[in-house]
Amino acid sequence: MNLNVQTAPVTRLSSDGNTANEGVKNVDLMQAKVSFSDLPQSAEDIASADRSGANGKFVTMALAIASFACWTPETQENCYAMLAELLNSPTCGITFNNFGKQFVKDRMMQNNKYPYLGNAYFDGATPANGYTPLEPRIVTLEEYVYNLPPSTMYGPTLTIERVVTRFQGADTERYMDLYEDPKDGKWYIWSDTYKGLLADIKPC
Repeated sequence: MNLNVQTAPVTRLSSDGNTANEGVKNVDLMQAKVSFSDLPQSAEDIASADRSGANGKFVTMALAIASFACWTPETQENCYAMLAELLNSPTCGITFNNFGKQFVKDRMMQNNKYPYLGNAYFDGATPANGYTPLEPRIVTLEEYVYNLPPSTMYGPTLTIERVVTRFQGADTERYMDLYEDPKDGKWYIWSDTYKGLLADIKPC
């Protein structure tokens, strides 16, 4: 598996919720395009990816999406092993357990969404074309416009960062929360926020 990350600054509007729009302002964020020459097929592929540094959060989320794209009833255990690699950090007690496996399976099998649910997040995939991505496969991700509070839920104080994706299968952005583990410097999925990527999308 080979992947490449290209980043560029973008400007988005944020608001403090003031209905008069007095609090609306421009926020400079980073957008990343993570491209895959081929999708990961195993936990070893995930482990070999560089998930450290400033781009690590984007790579981690893109790998989660790629893992979902590989899910089938026959390959589901490989998908679960890949997700476990993205969740099981050396610092936190977060694990990808049997409840997580069942959740993913239920979502994928619901209305037989698994052939297209993961693919929907790649550039070029639309309901009109059956969620067929462009090649090479690219996931476009952005930083979130608001900062999240730090968390001590699993012991040490961790900075949580949200990454969002916009795609034609959803009316609103989808997100995942991530953190950089202080022990190994890799980025990991925070808690069960991966579940939001498995919500319903527009039918083909």
